[in-house]
Amino acid sequence: MTVEQQTERRLWAAQPPACHSWPYLRAVPLPDEDPVELLVAWQAGRCAGCGHSFQADVVIDHCHETGLVRGLLCTQCNNAEGVAPPRHPRWFRYRTMPPALILGLHLQYGKPVRRRLVQALAEADGSAVQRG
Repeated sequence: MTVEQQTERRLWAAQPPACHSWPYLRAVPLPDEDPVELLVAWQAGRCAGCGHSFQADVVIDHCHETGLVRGLLCTQCNNAEGVAPPRHPRWFRYRTMPPALILGLHLQYGKPVRRRLVQALAEADGSAVQRG
C-alpha cells in the first residue's frame, strides 16, 4: 500500500475531524482568557484533524482567504487539508467548524499571533511549530 493510500485510509477512517468530539465548556472565551493559550490548552497536544498526539511538528492552520487561524494540525493532516477538494467529508467539516470557531476565538494569522502560538506550544511541550 502506498503512502498516499495509507493517508487516505487514515483520513476516511476518522471522520468527522477529531476536534468535533472533544468536550468544551463554553463557546465564548472569558474576557481575561488569552485566546492563544485557550486554543493550545484545549487541543492539548492533539491534532484537530486526526486526534493523534503531535509526533514531530505542529502546523498552525489558517484560512488563506480570511487570514484567520483555524487550529493546530499535524504535518500530515495539514498537507491533506491543503490538497483536499472543497467538499471532502472530513475537511469540509473541519473548515466549517474549526477549533478556533468552536472556542469562539478570532485570531488573525500573522507574526504576532504566530509568535504567541509558537511560544505557548513550546511552553506546553517543546514541539517544533511550522506555519500552515
